[in-house]
Amino acid sequence: MVKSKAKTPLSVARFLRAVPRVFDSLPLWAQINVTWKCNLACGYCTEYDNAKGHVPFAEVVARIDKCKELGVLHTDLIGGEPLLHPEIISLMHHVRRQGMTTGMTTNGFLLTQEKLDELIDTGMGRIQISVDALSPSSGTPKSLKTLRSKIEMVARRGLWFYVAAVICEQTLDEISALAEFCFELGVPIFFAVVHDRGRIVPGPSSARYLEKVRWLRDQKRMGRPVSNPYYLLDYYERLLSGQPLSWKCQGGRKAFYVSPEGNFHFCYHTDGVGRFADVTRAQIKRNGEAKGCEAGCGVDCMVRTSLPFSRRGWVIGAEVVERVRGLGRSMGLTGERRTSGSLDSSSPGTPPRR
Repeated sequence: MVKSKAKTPLSVARFLRAVPRVFDSLPLWAQINVTWKCNLACGYCTEYDNAKGHVPFAEVVARIDKCKELGVLHTDLIGGEPLLHPEIISLMHHVRRQGMTTGMTTNGFLLTQEKLDELIDTGMGRIQISVDALSPSSGTPKSLKTLRSKIEMVARRGLWFYVAAVICEQTLDEISALAEFCFELGVPIFFAVVHDRGRIVPGPSSARYLEKVRWLRDQKRMGRPVSNPYYLLDYYERLLSGQPLSWKCQGGRKAFYVSPEGNFHFCYHTDGVGRFADVTRAQIKRNGEAKGCEAGCGVDCMVRTSLPFSRRGWVIGAEVVERVRGLGRSMGLTGERRTSGSLDSSSPGTPPRR
């Protein structure tokens, strides 16, 4: 077995290295799309196009170098399915040679022990496997039945690893059982709420989605490995309850997306705003204002990144309150178990009271 050289962004050294990003105008992370192709066809996904191909190696290398020039600390290589790119290992080596950490979001189907060893040998420190249900269906092929061995394989390695699941119509009845499996294995799970091209619109199923979000919060309070921060769970709760939070997206400033065509996007679900090769640090600095698409945004990676900068006091309050409650529960100081209720809407910047 290859000795792990993984450089996880969660390490103390990497955390300290990222501290200046709290105060400066440079980006924390970037996503470079290296291929449109995917080996699956999930019913809710819009992030692949098998009529198109892979980004040539030299072009990806140039974009990695540009990320370094702009001050990025972490660069993810994404797709489509990134493992389909024939030179993905060499590309990850290049990210690491530029001093950045790197990671991957994969459906896991192409992940073998040999491929995982190769990825770890590049220094890759983060991997996310997307799973949606207990058994496969035509719309949700990413199931525990097909991916259990992959999850167990990755869980044995020294990586920042979590399973990501989407709450949608097809997964509502099985998503809690999927989480329970991850809990037993000690693998963190992350819940995202399905969106339509970046937007979450409350509808007939919102109450059931909200039930799953609140169930996940309860699991996190009990100390189970839940990757969602409390403030993101609060955000989902407000959105699904029709009480959205006011905030400013930091897409294009603290994080951004580079399309296969080489265009610079605030995120995948927004239009390109120019050629990535032409972007400067001065332009990055100007992208901290509201984009006009924040209301109803379901792009969890951008919400997670933006809220600590846009609503810092609210985020700190949400995290502190919930962690104190979790501590109290673990010490037997409270019998509280929240199963229903409404949000306090007295102020759009106040975390919900329970």
